[in-house]
Amino acid sequence: MSIADILLGFLVAGGFFVSASVSRLFRRSMTGIIIGGVLGIAFSVVILRYGLAEFFDAAMIPSEE
Repeated sequence: MSIADILLGFLVAGGFFVSASVSRLFRRSMTGIIIGGVLGIAFSVVILRYGLAEFFDAAMIPSEE
């Protein structure tokens, strides 16, 4: 495991903190939980997608037709 893997893990876990901070912005708790949860998951997915882009390209096996 390299330093880059550890940093990527911290960024993905940062989605929880994004979720918690966004949920505190809303007066009603249910609204904050829903919107904060969606934004936290979206943050984690974006980090995974762009952080692991080179692995997705490397994992693709070209098909021979």
